Amino acid sequence: MDRLPWAMWACVAGLAVALHAESRGQHGAVLAVVYVALLGLAFAGYALTTLIGRSGLPLLLELLIGLLVLIIVSGVIGVISVLVGGTSGRSSYVGAMRSLYWSHLVNPSLNVFGWMLLYLGFGWIAFSAYRHFYADRAVISMSSAGIRFHRPWLKGLFIPWQEVHGVGHLVVPGISGVPYVSSHAAAVTVDRDFYEQHIASKRSFFAPPGTEAMFQPKGEMMQVVLSSADMTVKPEDFLGPAEVRWKAFRDQPASPSQRGGTVFYGRWSIDGSLWQAVRFLAPLVGLAAVMLYR
Repeated sequence: MDRLPWAMWACVAGLAVALHAESRGQHGAVLAVVYVALLGLAFAGYALTTLIGRSGLPLLLELLIGLLVLIIVSGVIGVISVLVGGTSGRSSYVGAMRSLYWSHLVNPSLNVFGWMLLYLGFGWIAFSAYRHFYADRAVISMSSAGIRFHRPWLKGLFIPWQEVHGVGHLVVPGISGVPYVSSHAAAVTVDRDFYEQHIASKRSFFAPPGTEAMFQPKGEMMQVVLSSADMTVKPEDFLGPAEVRWKAFRDQPASPSQRGGTVFYGRWSIDGSLWQAVRFLAPLVGLAAVMLYR
């Protein structure tokens, strides 16, 4: 939801381009749907090949599956391109197919990209509005019992304070061998056995690329990073409450049912600040300017 102003600006830019750019007689709104579908298909192929590369399969089998995915994706894109393309005896030839006119896809008018920005912006706004009124569980919550994580690829992870051996900034090996302390990441340290039994077993095959950075070794221990790039919470906002609760409850018997004093991270809310108001009003002003300019 915090990225909603960017989606609004995308709609403003898309509307400006769609209204004022040349169309060359093309149906920009319809052609933009095809482009968005092709982008989604290409991204799905990339995600699938990435998952295959992390699956641990033999290299030859990975190459064969990757080649099969490439052929299927390329074939579907080619079929869609042929269906969308018209025929003409004159310009924009591709290879030996001299009778096929592909200018609708290879050389689209500029207003097509305006419609694409509108679709993507409105899509994110609709998704954000849905999540605002039907909120998913918080990404991280801390209570007197411990830390709970909720990610689509890491569900049901709970770390009791009794299993935490330290709270602080992430420590990674430096190039010169001297440990480097990352001030941009907050982490808790757990025993490696606890990590293998209760965390590694919960990690999903469909975890997005880069999630491995959430778990970093530190000698015989493992560090679990609390902060991430998709959250606007600062590391200091994690470290203070985490350290206070860890010191207060680490010597008490574990009790996952305790819910008192829970702090949630990962939920968007209206704080009434001037900066937040400016961020949401500025795109609306831009939208009005685009409409009036027309």
